Amino acid sequence: MSRSEPGNCLTCGNGACSLRRDAPARGGRRAFILDECWPEFRDFLARERRGDDQILAPGLFGRAGPRRYDWGPGVEHRGTAAVLARHGAMRLVRDMPGALRQPVYLRHDEAMGRALLRHLDYHADRLVIDQRLLPVAWRAGVLGGRHYDVVMTRYPLAALHGALDALATANPGSRTLADFRAPADLVADEAAALAGAERIVTPHHGIADLFGPRAHRLDWVLPAPVSARRGDRVAFLGPAIGRAGLAVARGFAARLRKPLIVFGPDLEGGGAWDGIPVERRAFGPGWLDGIGAIIHPAAMTHQPRRLLQAIANGVRVHATAGAGLAPGQWRPLADFDPVTAG
Repeated sequence: MSRSEPGNCLTCGNGACSLRRDAPARGGRRAFILDECWPEFRDFLARERRGDDQILAPGLFGRAGPRRYDWGPGVEHRGTAAVLARHGAMRLVRDMPGALRQPVYLRHDEAMGRALLRHLDYHADRLVIDQRLLPVAWRAGVLGGRHYDVVMTRYPLAALHGALDALATANPGSRTLADFRAPADLVADEAAALAGAERIVTPHHGIADLFGPRAHRLDWVLPAPVSARRGDRVAFLGPAIGRAGLAVARGFAARLRKPLIVFGPDLEGGGAWDGIPVERRAFGPGWLDGIGAIIHPAAMTHQPRRLLQAIANGVRVHATAGAGLAPGQWRPLADFDPVTAG
């Protein structure tokens, strides 16, 4: 059987196989195999779930800790060892370059998938599975003979690689745009599994646009407005790194009447803002004070929570389609006039 055609004893068709065991037909149960809880996906689960569905998610000792795994009542929280290992590793690599950090994340996503899939009810013939757990399910043959939907939290690896390669070619001086690419077999397994999904569930409009009629678009959940002083300053959320559109941000900043407000560390190396007047600011209470517009030239943004908070507070967002915001929530970068904006 080829890598692109996973299966199991009920789907291979070889009735003469000595290893075959005739099992009862699956009973039509659905299973949700989830990971990090976004508010949009939590609402989706509340609408979709039925009383007999199995809900699997990471947790500690049968509970929802950490809070990122709190999907509400009626959830089987599994994988204590995998959760502890994952979060320990995340703390260790948090400040490391992408070439060191991203492989660790992917390795622990796979370990989490294995931990959860051990508890999957065999009788579930329809799955709703988190994208991060999808490749390991594909390799294990879990998707064979089942209908499944995918909860998408980031761009497919193939699309992400394509965007980074294009940026690296356009910005040869960047130290980070070529610092990491996922293994080719992981990219291929994810692509094959996504091709077999019936629905792609996501609030991210950029991701949804890749899948045409299979996309099931969710509404972004806007946070409650915060107390902020309105103003006309322009901000860049950072970090100062090639994939965040640093070169574009520098071009705009050089023409502003007031210093650009910048957030996040300088990850591209020394001199990210050399010759550019900037005001550094940290996220926290009052981070939106005085800001009237945000420029966000990143080619791809997976979870634009800061942008949504800005939108909820009436701040204009000039971004790319890759930010994933809904039509009407953002304006093109071409519409941004730095001479009059700040």
